[in-house]
Amino acid sequence: MIPGTLPEIAVEVPTSVREALGDKAALDMVPWLMRLIPIVAVSRDEFREVLSRLDRLETRMTSLEGEVKDVKLELQALRREMNERFDRMYERMLVQTRWLVGSIAVIGTIISILLAIGQIVR
Repeated sequence: MIPGTLPEIAVEVPTSVREALGDKAALDMVPWLMRLIPIVAVSRDEFREVLSRLDRLETRMTSLEGEVKDVKLELQALRREMNERFDRMYERMLVQTRWLVGSIAVIGTIISILLAIGQIVR
């Protein structure tokens, strides 16, 4: 058999088709369908090849999904770590700012006292 062709077989047209279309139209339809099927149909070998490729793609997609999950988990861990670091840095900056404000207040107080003493002594 030539690839892309169908064997010549006797095809019986269903009674409902004969009744709906008439004998002549039903008999004309059979050769037309026999010519149309090889054009639009997929051979079993092609179908199996496509299924095989789809199976490989499915396997690869499953593998990639696992890798993507791992990357997402790593990113979440990295975000948590960065958030913790930023929180610690914020706390340190807050403490340093308090010390700076306190030191400036103490220095300002000392300068004010020295100026007051300087005016009294004069």
